[in-house]
Amino acid sequence: MGSTVIRLNDARQRDGSVSEPASTRCFQCFRPQSQCYCGLIPRIQNETEIILVQHVSERDHPFNTARMVRAALDRTKLVCGNSERLVDANLGLGDSVGLLYPSDTAITLANIPENERPSQIVVIDGTWPQAKALVRDLPQLRSLPHYQLLPTEPGNYRIRLEPNDVSLSTLEAVVQALRELEPELTDLDKLVGAFETMVQRQLDHPKVKSSHYSGGRKSGHTLNIPAGLINSQKSIVVAYGELECREEGLTGDIIDSQRGPLVWSAHRLGESVDSSLANFESFIKPKRRLTNSFLAHLELSGEHFENWETVDQFRERWGDFLQDGDTLVVYHPSGIRMLEHVNAKLENWITLKSINFHNQESRRTLSEFVNDECGMFELHLPHSGRAGARLSNSVKLVKYLREVALGNIKVERGE
Repeated sequence: MGSTVIRLNDARQRDGSVSEPASTRCFQCFRPQSQCYCGLIPRIQNETEIILVQHVSERDHPFNTARMVRAALDRTKLVCGNSERLVDANLGLGDSVGLLYPSDTAITLANIPENERPSQIVVIDGTWPQAKALVRDLPQLRSLPHYQLLPTEPGNYRIRLEPNDVSLSTLEAVVQALRELEPELTDLDKLVGAFETMVQRQLDHPKVKSSHYSGGRKSGHTLNIPAGLINSQKSIVVAYGELECREEGLTGDIIDSQRGPLVWSAHRLGESVDSSLANFESFIKPKRRLTNSFLAHLELSGEHFENWETVDQFRERWGDFLQDGDTLVVYHPSGIRMLEHVNAKLENWITLKSINFHNQESRRTLSEFVNDECGMFELHLPHSGRAGARLSNSVKLVKYLREVALGNIKVERGE
C-alpha cells in the first residue's frame, strides 16, 4: 500500500479559510510531504534475516533509519524496548546468527567463508551508549558471536551526531552487511539513495538551523490538525484494536507486523450513539488459548468470545461498515498494521499519535489529556472492555480537535 498523505492545517475558521499556511505530512514516514521518502524505498528480497533490536528512545525519532530498513527488506523483524523490557524477550533467533557489534572478539564480516555465513544478523538501533547497555544487559545478545564491518568511507548521517568519522547509521550498517553477505542482491543502492535524499532534504529545510540536532531549542506548539478531521462527521470512523496474543515466551515492547486484531471496535461520528450505523465491534477467533490474565488485561471475559467470528467474516463486515471515501482514525500506527495483516479494507487514515495535541511542557497520556481537556463531550459507547474505553477516549479527542480547528476552543501554545 502506498503512503497516505493528509493535508494539515494550523487553524481553520468557520468559513473554511485557513489563518496560517497549510502544510502536508505523510502518515507513514511521519515526515512533511516535501521531505517524504516513502516513494523512493525499494522492495528488497534479502535471504539473510535482519533482526533490529531498537532502543525504545529511537522509536519516535524523526530521523530514525530503522523504519526505512523495515519498509524495504522482505526478511526483517523489529523488536523495541529497553533492557528491562527485553531481558526475557523471544527475539526469534535461530542456530546461525550473529550480532553486528564491534568488539575485541569481532570477526570481520567480509572475511567469513560463504558456507559459514550466518542466516540471521542482529543489528542494534540506538546510540552507542544505548547499544552498549543492551549488549551488556540482554543475555540473548551476550552469547552471540560478534561481527564487524570495515567502512571504506565516512557515513552520511549528517543530521545526527556520530561518535566518530567512520560511524554508520543503522541503515548504512545493514546495507553494508548485506553487500558482504549477499553480493548479488539488487536495489541496495536505491535504498541508500532514499536515505541520502532524506538527509539532504532535511539539511536543505529552512528550519534546519533552529532544530534540536544543531543545538537549538524548539519553541512554540504547532497544532498540526489534519483536514481529514474537519470533513463531514459521517465520513469519520474512529477505531481501536487489540492485538491477538503473542506467542508463548514473547514479551517486551514488540513491534510485530505479523499479528492481526483480536478485538476491533469502531464508531462513526455524526450518527446516534445507539444506531447500528454508528458502531462496529468484532471479537475474532483466537489462534491460541486466552489465559485469564490476558483476558483481565483486555478487561474482558471468555463470554465475549463465545460468539467469535473468523477473520474472513470480520473482513467482510468491516468492508461493509467502512465506506468508500471515509477517513479512518486510529490512535497508534499499530491499528493500521493490524488491518494490513489481515488484508482488511483500508484507504484514507490518520493516526492521532502523530498530532501534536499536547502542551510540550506537560506530556500527558491520552486518558489524562481527555480527562483534563475533553470533559465537555458526553459519550457512552456500547463497546466492551479496554478497547471500548480507549475508543471512547479517541472519539472524544477527535471531537476536541475538530472544535479547536473550527475555532470553537482556544488553545494556548507553549513557549
